[in-house]
Amino acid sequence: MELNFFGRNLPKIIIKYGKLLDPIFIFYCQNNPDLKARGWNDWAPPTQEDVLKRIEDYKKEWSKYEAKILKGICAVLGLEFRRNAIDVYIVSGNPRQLSAPIVIKSSFGPGEFVDSLTHELIHTLFGDNGRIVPISIWDEMFPGETKSVKSHVVVHAVLKYIYLDILKDEKRLKRNVESSKKHDTNDYFRAWEIVEKEGYVEIIKKFKSKIRRGLSVS
Repeated sequence: MELNFFGRNLPKIIIKYGKLLDPIFIFYCQNNPDLKARGWNDWAPPTQEDVLKRIEDYKKEWSKYEAKILKGICAVLGLEFRRNAIDVYIVSGNPRQLSAPIVIKSSFGPGEFVDSLTHELIHTLFGDNGRIVPISIWDEMFPGETKSVKSHVVVHAVLKYIYLDILKDEKRLKRNVESSKKHDTNDYFRAWEIVEKEGYVEIIKKFKSKIRRGLSVS
């Protein structure tokens, strides 16, 4: 696969405790009626001390892979981040990880955290390049699928590329696919099914061809 990366802007990833966000997420997790059916009514948040310890573990684990992952996702997509730093906020609990801003729960193991952060950073990279990665691309590529499936197929294709071609770690791929089966909807696993059927290399190539078309028009 052709890789294009000029290394002009690899952002600094700043992993920190979301001190002001945390009380909001704790209240949301414990009081949202929609979450009670999913077991959050029995959830007890960890102590702040535990959260801070986990953040240190996350920082250490991420530092092992940061350069490879950031260069890898930029290179394979031919895109660059449009910022010098990206804040990653860790909160006690969160039923769904977020990319704008990046908010991740503290209950992940260090390896799972790296996977989750990589996932959100791919979304962030698309957001930074919204002018040449319009939402219409997902509609063109995956007609008939739900909005969530459409927005995750390319993300998962890039994740598979990172796991297999960059990190050489097939276990991460299997863990991620298995984890998607436990999601509240079938959308994440459906996205993996499409990646498996169409091939991650072909999906990325098709996506990049649409980016190039967008650039030629702008």
